[in-house]
Amino acid sequence: MQILRFKIPALALLVAGGILLTTACAVRRPAQAKFLPGGVADLQKEIVSKLSGAGEIRPGVTLANRNTLESRQEVRNYLAGLFQRFGMEPRRQGYGTEGENIFTVLPCGRPAAETVVFGAHYDSARNTPGANDNATGVAAVAAVAQEMSRVRGRRRDMIFVFFDEEERGLRGSRAFAQMLKDEKRPVQSVHTIDQMGWDQDGDGAIELEIPYEGALELYQKAAIRLQMKIAIYTTAEAGSDHSAFRAQSYKAVGITEEYRHKDTTPFIHRPGDTFDTVNLEYLRTATRLVTAVMESLVSR
Repeated sequence: MQILRFKIPALALLVAGGILLTTACAVRRPAQAKFLPGGVADLQKEIVSKLSGAGEIRPGVTLANRNTLESRQEVRNYLAGLFQRFGMEPRRQGYGTEGENIFTVLPCGRPAAETVVFGAHYDSARNTPGANDNATGVAAVAAVAQEMSRVRGRRRDMIFVFFDEEERGLRGSRAFAQMLKDEKRPVQSVHTIDQMGWDQDGDGAIELEIPYEGALELYQKAAIRLQMKIAIYTTAEAGSDHSAFRAQSYKAVGITEEYRHKDTTPFIHRPGDTFDTVNLEYLRTATRLVTAVMESLVSR
């Protein structure tokens, strides 16, 4: 996530913001949540580990960061391989001199169907392993992609995308939004995730950044269906990939940990943003929520 902080008057924040505290039910896995906790946990641990240099991304290669072209090329190949593991076709969108987005299309088989986009940036700032920012977002997108490929009766297409160069002015997401616009693809909504691995107070809360009309209700209803007792806040944070799509007039929302509510990693853009600071259970819980949201969107 880019560091872009600004003050908002209290009244404006109250108008823009919303909080949901779901009914106090015992948390249990509902029948509609199909993925196995262990499977998701193992996949996300692998991704965050390999991308942040805690493990080898391929034999003999360990990443110090995902800022250099060489390191990003390693990540691109790894992410394309993930899609292949899920039985999906990886695609590459090159742009500029060094940029490349990695994405896949999950079609529903219906002519002229709308598309739901879910993405996260895979690059990091300079001199940081980028475990939370944003290997956690990549791990969330990958897990949701794997699960949604198993959902039958989808009525909308889905695109899962890993953006390059978010840390250099949202270049990757800007290029991808422009590609969708040029293709005249009918996009129902865009959801991007950036930093989802820090939850020091253990409340499981998340933030929705500048949610489009109806987005908050979608996430609230998903939390209720999953019997998740968490807070969902809205903020006016514009410093991540969702802004690139809003600039093209798409309905977009960013998803993150409590970036504005002061329960966010203190290691952003620092060498301390390492694998061992990431709360993988929090990441997995947030991924369950986003999966439920995506399923509701494509099943309408």
